[in-house]
Amino acid sequence: MYNMILQIVWVLSAVTLMLIQTHAQSVSEDKCATGVHAIIARGQGGGDDLNVMSTLSDLILKQIPGSTTLGLPYDHGNVLTNLDKLYTVHDGTLLMQQFVQEYSESCPQTKIVGAVIMMDSLCGTSEVGVLFVAPLARTYNSTIIAAIAYGDETYFPGMPWNVGNCTLGIGMYQLLPRLNPALCGPFTSSMHSYCDYGDEQCCSPYPEDGNAAHHGYIWKYNQDVVDFIKHRLATID
Repeated sequence: MYNMILQIVWVLSAVTLMLIQTHAQSVSEDKCATGVHAIIARGQGGGDDLNVMSTLSDLILKQIPGSTTLGLPYDHGNVLTNLDKLYTVHDGTLLMQQFVQEYSESCPQTKIVGAVIMMDSLCGTSEVGVLFVAPLARTYNSTIIAAIAYGDETYFPGMPWNVGNCTLGIGMYQLLPRLNPALCGPFTSSMHSYCDYGDEQCCSPYPEDGNAAHHGYIWKYNQDVVDFIKHRLATID
């Protein structure tokens, strides 16, 4: 049904490259997933490497046969200052690129799906005040079939990959808009960036409800994400 081609689901929040310098995603051919391989990176804070993103992992495993999932092992519990976050996101972006490259080398027929704050890994950085990361090589645009972000702080209004009811992108913490979204071009058809009104990170600090919108994506959109992955699987060569 899915042409027996491996897919990687890519879910990026923040990672620390220093933790993994080996080929952590190199696997033997018989270990390659026949559905999707999900590399899922959760947000910062305590808990295991999947935390609330286990809900997306479970849906993928249940609805796309032959899939495997992985919680990206970054130092999500030790981001105490904005400077910590700056370096963690930078290193995590590079680590996610490394994981994709390694898994693709192990499984050359791999198709990749990515989700949650992985925009810099695809598009590189063009935000003011962040550390430079080059875009992922455009040759991966035939490998990455879906790339998903929830409440991305680099949200830029009017992009074809935007999903949700935010239209302005003026959140309290939305200080890092992507200044060169054209760098995302090779991956446009694969990208969905979810941003709703009320999310302080990507859209608006109002209403003052504890940033509920930012914490509600998994319940509101997880099934939409899996449906998007399945649609891409059914339509891509």
